[in-house]
Order: sequence, then structure tokens, then C-alpha cells
Amino acid sequence: MGILESMRKLINIGREASENIAKSFTELTGETTDVQFLGVRFTPLEFLVEQFDDRVYKVVRIDFEGILSGKSLMLLPEEDAVKLEKMLLIDILWDSLVNKSELPDYKEMEVSVMNEVANIVVASFLNVFANALKSEINITTPEFIKDSGFSVVESLVVEMAEQIDIALIFDNKIHILGKYPINCNILILIDPTTIEQLDNL
Repeated sequence: MGILESMRKLINIGREASENIAKSFTELTGETTDVQFLGVRFTPLEFLVEQFDDRVYKVVRIDFEGILSGKSLMLLPEEDAVKLEKMLLIDILWDSLVNKSELPDYKEMEVSVMNEVANIVVASFLNVFANALKSEINITTPEFIKDSGFSVVESLVVEMAEQIDIALIFDNKIHILGKYPINCNILILIDPTTIEQLDNL
């Protein structure tokens, strides 16, 4: 398979996976979601860090293994994460008011909501690849992190630098339209140990 044909297949499946993400966000929030698929690219790991600044982000990391293995990050600037939480927690708040029941601790709800969103979104992305490869991709328990975007991505880069210096990245930018515009980045990094499986797409 020529390199251009391989890249075309990766782009097409990445676009389909992005459409799956949009559907998942729309179902979660009830708001129309636009997912901009920024493409498939090979990049030196150190360049990845430069895309993020020192703003506080709410991040969920999910690793995956199976026919493809690797790591994923869902990153939302804190102000956007709070908007998303407002949309998803409104039913819980309403039930609490109606039933006069005690609300869970906000930090617990924050972690729970962000982890659940990442679970659904990352799984919806990876399922497209698993189906195309006629196999399974399993995801790990989400890990919630609250830190500067730069620091979180830098930590992942340092970890992966032991294996590779160039990463294959599927990059998506999510914009939830309507009452609360929200920007979110999802990075999917595939480990070199299974990257040859992409030849079977």
C-alpha cells in the first residue's frame, strides 16, 4: 500500500470517528455539536507540548490496548469544563431541589462527570477503528487531572519519549453550540508496537 493511500484511509476513518464523537456529545448534552477533524499527522513529541499554555485545564486520560494500543487525553480549559458540567448536572440539581435531598460533594461530581464524558467520547472514537480492524480495543479506567494544559501534555510526552520520538496523532477540536459554547481537544496517540495494524484498514 502506498503512503498516500495509507494516509487517505487514516484520514477517512479519523473523520468517521470524529462524527461519532459529535453524536456522543450531542446525546450527552442535548446541544448540537460540531467536531472539527484537524487531521492525521506525524509530529515530534516535543512539538505537541507547544500547542498548550499555562491555563488550568480539566483533563481525563484514558489508555487503550488491543488491536491498537496507546494513550488519549480529553482536555478542556477550566472555564469550558464548568460550562459542560452545568449542562450535565442540571438534572441532578433539579432532582435535589424537588426531593429536598442532599447534593453530592462538587469535587466528586466534577470528577464523575468528566470521567463519564471521556469514557463515552474516547470509546466512540476507538470503536470505529476496532470495527474497521474487526477486533477489539479495550480502554482503561479514566484518570482525572486538573493542572495546566502544558504540564499535563508535557508529562505524557516525557512518558512516551522512552518509546518513541515521533507520534501519530488524530487531532479533533470540539465545539458545542447553543447556550454554552465549549471548546475541547481530544488527542489520540498510538503506540508504535501496534501501529502496523493500521495497514489492515
